[in-house]
Amino acid sequence: MDRTLIDQLFELGKARGFSAQEIFYQESKDLAISVYEGEVDRFTSSQEGGMSYRGILNGKMGYAYTESVDASVLEFLVNEAAENAEVIESEDVVFLHDGSGRYKEMDFYNPKLDAVTVEEKIKILLKLEKELKSFDPRIKRISNNRYSESASYKWLKNTEGLDVTDRQNHCLAYAMVIAEENGDTRTGFAYDLSRSFEDLNIGKIVEESASEALSLLGAEPIESGSMPVVFKNDVFAQFFSAFMGIFNAERVQKELSPLKGRINDVIASEKLTLIDDPHLKNGMASSAFDAEGVATFSKRIIENGILRSFLYNLKTAHKDGIKSTGNASKASYKGTLGIAPFNIYIEGGENTLTEMMETLSEGIYITGLQGLHAGLDPVSGDFSLQSNGYTIVGGKVDRPVSQITVSGNFYDLLNQITGIANDLEFTILGSGYMGSPSVSVSNLTISGK
Repeated sequence: MDRTLIDQLFELGKARGFSAQEIFYQESKDLAISVYEGEVDRFTSSQEGGMSYRGILNGKMGYAYTESVDASVLEFLVNEAAENAEVIESEDVVFLHDGSGRYKEMDFYNPKLDAVTVEEKIKILLKLEKELKSFDPRIKRISNNRYSESASYKWLKNTEGLDVTDRQNHCLAYAMVIAEENGDTRTGFAYDLSRSFEDLNIGKIVEESASEALSLLGAEPIESGSMPVVFKNDVFAQFFSAFMGIFNAERVQKELSPLKGRINDVIASEKLTLIDDPHLKNGMASSAFDAEGVATFSKRIIENGILRSFLYNLKTAHKDGIKSTGNASKASYKGTLGIAPFNIYIEGGENTLTEMMETLSEGIYITGLQGLHAGLDPVSGDFSLQSNGYTIVGGKVDRPVSQITVSGNFYDLLNQITGIANDLEFTILGSGYMGSPSVSVSNLTISGK
């Protein structure tokens, strides 16, 4: 990216009357390969990029973006942003970050990943397929066997003193298998995500996906009733992430969150601590700055059950008279600004999952949830979700169950947490990059037979 081009853009913007200006440049590269029955059945490679331009004109924020980044688009960006600013009716105060703050030095780009050949990537999928097929004769099909990788670069610069860059890459392998026995068919899914190709754990994917499918064979619904529930770590992370919007300061200010006015109130069991850490070493959403260029930092959203903070960008922080938490988000250079966490996770406890489960004479261990986007209401907190898992009898996992529905209220559930294990696991499923240990809840409604 030619920096002199940006200088020219800012000169044009200044001449047009913009008092402050900013560019958000982004480029990304993606690769996806899948293998079926020993043959490559999909191979896609894509590269895209572009730039957005923001500027303050007469107290209003104008915005424009382009896929082409050269001298021919500079006037278009300035004129488009000016026209957008002129039709804005909102009286909200707007401003750009001045680049102040302590930016943590972070390196999330692994150049060795670029050196891995396509042949090596295909080879790892062939190995994954072979090991899954030989794992157990009841594994009948592998419906998905895929490798993907992504690399991204972004640059934020403005006329107020901000000039920051970020470069990252990672790779992912996953498999979905189908097990069958006596006419009963079950699926299992597992993945591994890493910044290093060499660290991708194929054995983990094989073991977890095959074991999940096999262990659910013969699963049946149980009698309906209210009982203790233990959520598997990654499942609770997916579930909790569906409610993350309630901590978004913009939603709070628009009275779309029941947590409005509850800072420093007890909203959950004292066992629950929720942390957003943008500097997590192995966090796939780590970054030294947010989408407005504000320096990021680790923060406790809930501390021992007490609500300590919402997630803010510059505009919402100004409305509440506080500093931004550095949580401005932007899906791409084309997107508008929003608010989102980085690496959000529930702090782990001291006991193992086994030890936590041993405290229950009976209950349900939930290892899968479906319908997260349709079966819950973030505002009321009510949820009713199809699920599967296992019965708990005498403190131990007993038999597999399926075709059951778990229901309750999220805000009640937070106060009914009786145990948090020490098996913190992050997931890319659900909304964002969220982590959780396994969690036990005193009482939820299970609908079965």
